[in-house]
Amino acid sequence: MTKHLLIFTIFFFICWGTAQADFYQWEDDSGNIHITDYPPPAKSGKKIQIHKYGSAVREDEQDGKKIEPDYILYTRNSCDDCDKAREFLQSKNILFKEYNTDNSKEAAQKRKAIDDSDDVPFAIFNKSHIYGFSESVYKKALKIKP
Repeated sequence: MTKHLLIFTIFFFICWGTAQADFYQWEDDSGNIHITDYPPPAKSGKKIQIHKYGSAVREDEQDGKKIEPDYILYTRNSCDDCDKAREFLQSKNILFKEYNTDNSKEAAQKRKAIDDSDDVPFAIFNKSHIYGFSESVYKKALKIKP
């Protein structure tokens, strides 16, 4: 019994250490987005973002310039799938910007500028458009392993 407890404790601390790692998001010279747990090569990489463990807020302005977040979620009031999409992203500690098209005319106009549909939830993950909510589709788009 104590042998199993010791193995479980060691396994727990190994997993705990990897779960608290910082990660880096950067764009290479070819325009490809990389998300890694190590810094980008010194000669490569533009638009480098460092996401520290435990930080849940990302600034929308950087050096006085407005930046567009990599993960955008368009929602409406009284939408169960919108709630599920929001909760999923929050549970995975994904930093995203939410636009509620019922509460903001600007958000509704922004959504209409992308396409003529008003389906929600509508997500944009690194330039990929996702209509509706499916956990497996979100995981695939975010490259989260099952």
